[in-house]
Amino acid sequence: MPESLYFDLSPTQHEFVMSDAHLVQLMGPMGEGKTFASVAGLIAHAARCGKGIRTALVRDTFQNIKTSTIPDLRDYLGAWIRFYDGEKKATILSNPRVELDFFGIDDEASISKLQGPQYAAIWLEEPAPIYEKANAGLPREVFNMAVARAARQRETVPRVQISQNPSDEDHWTSELADEPDGVYASYEDPDTGEVSEIIKKTFWIAPGENKRLSGLARASNIAAFKNDPAKYARYVEGKTAEVTRGKKVTPGYNEKIHYSRHVLPVLPGEAFMFWDSWQHPTCVLAQYTARGQLIVHDIVLDSGLGTKELVEEQLEPFLRTMKWKDKIKTWRLIGDFSMRIPDQSSVRSSAAKYLEKKFGVRFEPGPGRWTTIREHLNYCFKRLINEGEPAVLLSRSAVKLHKALKGGWHYKVDNSGRIMGDKPVKNQHSHPGDAFANGISVLMPYQGIADVPKVSREKNMQAAMSYRGGNYSRGRRQSGGR
Repeated sequence: MPESLYFDLSPTQHEFVMSDAHLVQLMGPMGEGKTFASVAGLIAHAARCGKGIRTALVRDTFQNIKTSTIPDLRDYLGAWIRFYDGEKKATILSNPRVELDFFGIDDEASISKLQGPQYAAIWLEEPAPIYEKANAGLPREVFNMAVARAARQRETVPRVQISQNPSDEDHWTSELADEPDGVYASYEDPDTGEVSEIIKKTFWIAPGENKRLSGLARASNIAAFKNDPAKYARYVEGKTAEVTRGKKVTPGYNEKIHYSRHVLPVLPGEAFMFWDSWQHPTCVLAQYTARGQLIVHDIVLDSGLGTKELVEEQLEPFLRTMKWKDKIKTWRLIGDFSMRIPDQSSVRSSAAKYLEKKFGVRFEPGPGRWTTIREHLNYCFKRLINEGEPAVLLSRSAVKLHKALKGGWHYKVDNSGRIMGDKPVKNQHSHPGDAFANGISVLMPYQGIADVPKVSREKNMQAAMSYRGGNYSRGRRQSGGR
């Protein structure tokens, strides 16, 4: 066995390996060394914990682990790794050591075993499939379970690391990457007030960063995907693939103008809640700055709940986080006009009345007609305030609304590209879109262009002649006019 174990890392690989974040995601083109960096990440995490750690590696199938990941581990580590139990387990002989369990999600019994062992780190390898088919890739539930189980080994800190080629923009890993780096979740001890935070960070490897990948290998990747724009973006350029849908509801929304690269701070004072309700309750949190710019901060939503459940289970805990706690003195509630309709259980109960009682302010309904809402919505992205700034700006944390406005919220079109129907498609993007549209309709109503009365040329001449004391009608008659 060699005397030392050495990893020659690129700058992005090094940042990923040495990151203290609890949820780390490494994205990049095919062949840029994501698996290589992830192996180093486990070894570095053992050193970070100061003791041997137990870890798990999860892929979509155990067969893919055997045919792809294990050969890579042998290549990278050589004599420093030993496999046993039918290659379902391994030990990296670093100091401190790393114990590895291998799981494929095609084996339901293997996934259930994640609930048992006490892990310090869990590695999800290639959770986004190259081809969409049944049982391909890893579902969001595996990630959620990994986050819970990677914090179980005593006297260690948790690490969930994801290594992958970028997915399309609808995959859960894309949503995770779009979420701002920083606090992913937090807990405040009710007795001591101590706050514990889970930190997330996403790293992007640029094409060409792996100097060991040959030019011929790169040319092969280009040849393989040159006729497939989505896969070319994912595997050659290292970008998230856009999903082509129908016609955008908000064509005036421009990511470069209306979407900040930063998480914008919540300002003390007044803020707004924009609501959409029924089976997909959604609350958009926004406020005006002193300059008159509307900042959209966050979106709280869920499905299969009522408005009351969303407020109690998600919105109120979210408003107690450090970002919002004790900053808002007054709220304005704006939402879908249908939220005033009484529930079937009682004529005295409605979503609007519940919110009014909960927050102590009047509920302001949006317009009842979609055509009216659409005019207000399109106008808001054309408006400018001081020195040409956009009237509406989304914080980096408003990612769910950003995905809706950039095209997820859309009209269905036929094969000729013509819009089918007069209302947008109902999907996961339409709910934050509808909530936002109701708020905009109340705060930034489109007044239209005032009608200018038409005046005939003759009346204009009459008005002009009156200023010099002449008689326009008599002059016309004397010259042969009527």
